[in-house]
Amino acid sequence: MADEVITGFGRLGRWFGLEHWNVEPDIISFAKGITSGYLPLGGIGMSDRVYQVLNDAPPNRRWMHAFTYSGHPTCCAVALVTLDILEREGLIEEAGRKGKKLLAGLKQLATLEGVGDVRGLGLMCGVEFVEDKATKKPFPAERKAGARVYQECAKRGLVSRIKDDIFMLAPAFVISDSDLDRCVNILGEAIPAAL
Repeated sequence: MADEVITGFGRLGRWFGLEHWNVEPDIISFAKGITSGYLPLGGIGMSDRVYQVLNDAPPNRRWMHAFTYSGHPTCCAVALVTLDILEREGLIEEAGRKGKKLLAGLKQLATLEGVGDVRGLGLMCGVEFVEDKATKKPFPAERKAGARVYQECAKRGLVSRIKDDIFMLAPAFVISDSDLDRCVNILGEAIPAAL
């Protein structure tokens, strides 16, 4: 079973993240991207093999899954429009292109003191902060390196997510190239200021 709740519907530059590795799961869970997060909707897809097992079960042993809002018509309508927009506007391909641009820019920050690793795929990237670049020894927790970088970024107009000492970026698919450059430039200023 594959969890594509965050990585599905283009975030990694393909319809589903697992396409990068030619993985075909038996079951895939999805949400978020199917409606661009405008309305809550999630679901699962399953292989024909798994579906057939469920379908062939006697009626009294079948898997039943239903909640009050299952199959909500408004959420499903938003999902259909979202899927149409993703295709029509080529947003998934753009997420792949923009993700490469963002990662290339962020990798230039790897030379900064305190940057231990820069990684990403599509429009999902992270910059990790470490006390010792050679050994990748983390900063002591009380130093709050990640939180300090976050504060310096926020002062300069970049707000994203921080997890411990990793600054994470997952911008909107429609972000402009100039705003991608701005993200990199702000981080490039904020890291030395904070560390």
